Amino acid sequence: MARIENDIMGIEGRVGGLTTYIRNGKKYVRVSTSHQPRRLSRKQLLVRERQSHNNALWRALKASGHVFMEGGDNTAYNHFMAINMESPVPYLKKLQYHSGNALLLPDMVLSDGPLPPVSYQLGEVDGQPALLTDLTPKDVRNLSAPDDAVNGKGTSLLLYILKQRVIPQHVDTDLFQLSIKVEALTAEAFTTVPSTLLSPYKSAKGTLALTDDRFADPMLGFGIVRIKDGHASRQHVITRCTYYEQYTTEEALQAAAKSYKGLTGDI
Repeated sequence: MARIENDIMGIEGRVGGLTTYIRNGKKYVRVSTSHQPRRLSRKQLLVRERQSHNNALWRALKASGHVFMEGGDNTAYNHFMAINMESPVPYLKKLQYHSGNALLLPDMVLSDGPLPPVSYQLGEVDGQPALLTDLTPKDVRNLSAPDDAVNGKGTSLLLYILKQRVIPQHVDTDLFQLSIKVEALTAEAFTTVPSTLLSPYKSAKGTLALTDDRFADPMLGFGIVRIKDGHASRQHVITRCTYYEQYTTEEALQAAAKSYKGLTGDI
């Protein structure tokens, strides 16, 4: 906002992206902004919703303090956006869109880099909820602290835990939050189990699993990222969460469009 000292033209209102107005007898100018909803076509709505939701996912990942995205000359942000174009598209109403929060989606890419990926699946070990992996005892020998692994001193394994929170019926529209926290894994955290529990993963010496009641929680998602010499493995989110599904339907698309005064073209 700037105060106008010499108003030769005597213009008020919006001109060329600027708005002039009078307050307490003095004239001011500011950049014009508009929060009016803009009607979109179905295709434009899809693109906008995907882009805005991936932005919200990026903010949640960045807030975790552990971002590993290697993509040539791209920035970490650009690479994240590029490799998360195949996830389901959630259609959010105007209020949800402007809340800036994200939904927990299956197969979201958590990290990307040249290291061998860790394979995992949700299951059970002796009746306990578990995250079954293709890691072997050799893989977890002498694990380093994350900062050491980033700086070229050994290998670290990071467990990413994604939590979906729901705020029901906020002005007739549910709002939600996605938070991501990261834990450094130690060899003691793992249990060795027979490979027969881990089909299709095979290991003569057995493979490793993490056991915890958290792995049965339908509002949590998980991923294990391998770190070495500042590089990472490419890893995806695995989850039991289906909350996002209600926002991927035709009904959700129409509700989102209606909150923006409808679609242009065919509905």
